[in-house]
Amino acid sequence: HPIRDLFRHYTKELIISFGAAMLNAVGFYVVLTYLPVYLETVVMMPANESSLITTICLVAYVAFIFGMGHLSDKFGRKKMLVGACVGFIVLTVPAFMLLGTMNFGVILVVELVMCLVLTINDGTLASYLTETFPTSVRFTGFAFSFNLANAIFGGTASFIATGLIALTGSSIAPAWYMVGVAAIALVAMILSHENTDKDLNHI
Repeated sequence: HPIRDLFRHYTKELIISFGAAMLNAVGFYVVLTYLPVYLETVVMMPANESSLITTICLVAYVAFIFGMGHLSDKFGRKKMLVGACVGFIVLTVPAFMLLGTMNFGVILVVELVMCLVLTINDGTLASYLTETFPTSVRFTGFAFSFNLANAIFGGTASFIATGLIALTGSSIAPAWYMVGVAAIALVAMILSHENTDKDLNHI
């Protein structure tokens, strides 16, 4: 049975994949879903400006993600995902600080950079998860790790971000949450193997 075999023989791969998918879950929901609310309720940016920035970023996200998928074929999934983790660890806190400037141009650039880092992860993750599990449990392993991470961390990202601000009194508290998740994903990726050029039948 695929689920039994997955937990019995591929526990390490499942845990690593879950860790990698955490960054996708939190990154996507924070950057593309929570930040528009953050700009309006915390930064106090006018709703029309926040909506315009979000629209531009969503279009850019679609454009960026295809390019990142191509780059992952060229440079390998592991390198790209490690790069995304490092990018979020290094850039997220400064990015949230710059959001507080209330300058439309600065905020747009900041969100576009965050979107770019997110697509390094998102444009690579699906291929990485596919190449992590052998054929007999590939779909089950992909679905379980990705969907569980999104259910637990993606669905709660906005709630946790809002709660952290209320709890700490710091407007950049969500940034540190992102950094923590990125650090966990980085550990997962360091422990993973590069399977980009391998025949899927031999994984």
